[in-house]
Formats: sequence, structure tokens, C-alpha cells
Amino acid sequence: MDVGRGGTFGDWLMERLGRWYRTGEPLDPEALGACLRELGLFEDEVETARSGSEEDIRRMLARFGVDADEVPPRFLAALRDAERVCAHCLAVRRCHRLLAAAEPRDSARLFCPNAALFDDIARVLGEGGRPAASDSSDM
Repeated sequence: MDVGRGGTFGDWLMERLGRWYRTGEPLDPEALGACLRELGLFEDEVETARSGSEEDIRRMLARFGVDADEVPPRFLAALRDAERVCAHCLAVRRCHRLLAAAEPRDSARLFCPNAALFDDIARVLGEGGRPAASDSSDM
């Protein structure tokens, strides 16, 4: 889930905000807004985003047999969109139950709006010689 030169969007944003904090300069709302617009984000999306969603995405990818650090570059834009969806998802409790192994992996397809993307990534990685997780096994 790299953004730009490496790291996650959260890493990039925290580094940017940290720079403003360390220099003691006030956070310029216009500059922050411009940065977010460059990334196709809106300020209200960032303000209402649920914390922990990035870790949930990584864990859900793992449930689909995908190492988040090995996602092919052609999926990175879609994965950024998936992070936005996850950060505002209403099925968080169900997701956390699944991630705690209280539900079979296949049940993610019933509620997770990102499940089709995770399936596609697993399929492509599987075609590349790395075995994808079986669709019917539990973790």
C-alpha cells in the first residue's frame, strides 16, 4: 500500500504534518487542502475516517492470502480507493469478527465492499506463480 516513493498514505501524511509541527509553523489549511486534493481526497473524508482501517485492510488482505507489501503496482490506485471505503465502512464489527477468526473467510464476500478487489489481487498473484489462498478454507 505504498503511496508515491514508499510508505503508506498515513506515513506520508504524518510526515508532512510532523514537518509543520517540528518547525512550529501553524498548519496552513490551504496547503493541507491542496495536498489532499492532489491525492483526490476531501478534508471531510479525512476528518471522518475511522482509525485502524489501514491495519484492517492489511489483515483482510492476509485473509485472502495476500501480503499487502506484495500487491502488484497495477492495483495500488484501487487499493487506495479500498482504504477510503474501509475507513468509512459501516460493517466494522462484522469485519473484526471475521478477522478474529470467528467467521469463515468466505463470509467477507457477503459484507465487505472490497472483497472483489482482494479476490482479484489474490488471483493475479496466484497466476504469477505464488499460490493464492483457497477460496473455501478458513484461516
